[in-house]
Amino acid sequence: MTKQIIFIFAVLCSLQAQAYIQPLQEDTVRYTSLYADTELLQPLQPVYLDGVVLPMSRSGNWFVNIGGGATAFLGTPLGCEDLFGRLKPSYSLAVGKWFTPSVGARINYSGLQFKDARLSTQDYHHIHADLLWNVLGRWYARQEQVRWSLAPFAGVGLLHNATNGHNPFTISYGVQGQYRISKRVSAVLELSGTTTFQDFDGYGRTNRPGDNLLSLTAGFTFHIGKVGWKRAIDATPYIHRNEWLVDYANSLSEENRRYAARNEQDRRTFAELKKILEIEGLLDTYGHLLEENNNGRTGYPVNNYSGLNSLRARLKNRHWNGKSPFDTMETGTGEKSSVSERPDTLATGSTTFIYAGGECIGTPVYFFFNLNTARLTDASQMLNLDELARVANKYGLSVRVTGAADSATGTSDINGSLSVSRAAFIAAELEQRGIPAERIAKVSRGGIADHTPAEANRHTKVELFFSEAK
Repeated sequence: MTKQIIFIFAVLCSLQAQAYIQPLQEDTVRYTSLYADTELLQPLQPVYLDGVVLPMSRSGNWFVNIGGGATAFLGTPLGCEDLFGRLKPSYSLAVGKWFTPSVGARINYSGLQFKDARLSTQDYHHIHADLLWNVLGRWYARQEQVRWSLAPFAGVGLLHNATNGHNPFTISYGVQGQYRISKRVSAVLELSGTTTFQDFDGYGRTNRPGDNLLSLTAGFTFHIGKVGWKRAIDATPYIHRNEWLVDYANSLSEENRRYAARNEQDRRTFAELKKILEIEGLLDTYGHLLEENNNGRTGYPVNNYSGLNSLRARLKNRHWNGKSPFDTMETGTGEKSSVSERPDTLATGSTTFIYAGGECIGTPVYFFFNLNTARLTDASQMLNLDELARVANKYGLSVRVTGAADSATGTSDINGSLSVSRAAFIAAELEQRGIPAERIAKVSRGGIADHTPAEANRHTKVELFFSEAK
């Protein structure tokens, strides 16, 4: 039985030490560098592909061309007439679309009259589909709207002689120049040629190419729909960012699983310890050490900072003779008393205090609050209030209560009000514990960003002073 009790106490002490260390690691305010992660989480600035543009709309960059001019027929046989003597009026109508700044297509209709090999006037109709290549289209990569364009073209079609009814196959070719007058209108000058079989005009061999139509037209092009182009965004940085985010999310998930497994293991350990205590009849005596508070943490001793305060006292007073500043304090009867006469003095208490030119006595104690409230994140922090009130009442110390809020959230007015209410809350709790209101000084800092993580800025700081150094 004795060995079992000793074993239980050893396990409890081990768990108590772990509980003491773990919350300290979680609650300790540390200045950490989050630059790498925050930089990767910032919105990306677009990076554009060099020399690559896209249409403003998939249904945009359509055009309609209307022109008029002259046509000369150069057939086989040629006939006895010069070029100018063969000219006859003609017109053209075209509908097309630019797929890129350099590549487009159109369907073109032209016709009216021409002079055959015998110089007789005949009517004709010509319809053909052409592929256009704008040799100046590359400039769209650096300039949204280009004034000039020069587009050679080639295509195929059918030519109809209204006089003799012939409908031969044709090859069309030429070059088109444009000048943009406005966003919707351009002036056009086009030199084109058409080659077909020799018997188109009724004279010459069949199935032998040899008849040609040479045309020069001028007119206007009207642009329809959304016009223009935009630079293409390079997707590579976004792909790399997505890959990093996936890896980052996976690492967070793995970390969550690891913590969940550790929590489940601790829960089972506590359950087994409760069973052991219940079997040995010690559950009522030691069961409270295994109980969890509202935050799921087990109880642990409150740090009284005695070691730190003692070290600070020795560093600031290198020639200190070891006597407490309260060695000659007056008792309630007006007599002087020493530490040796009163064993429960400040020097033998849990904290060693010094008075050094109006500085805070010991280490300030911080109380942390939930977001946008004056409610403590952990109710166990009230234990620190009990100790602070006990020491302040025992030695007649003054208290300074400084409220603060997180500047990263809320407005300046809200943060100012929060810091005031948080300081008032702690001050009211100290008054309930017997500290007179005239010995409590309340200070409001408003929103601050002194600590990382941001939650650490949502606090109230309590400092103790000698009354004359308040």
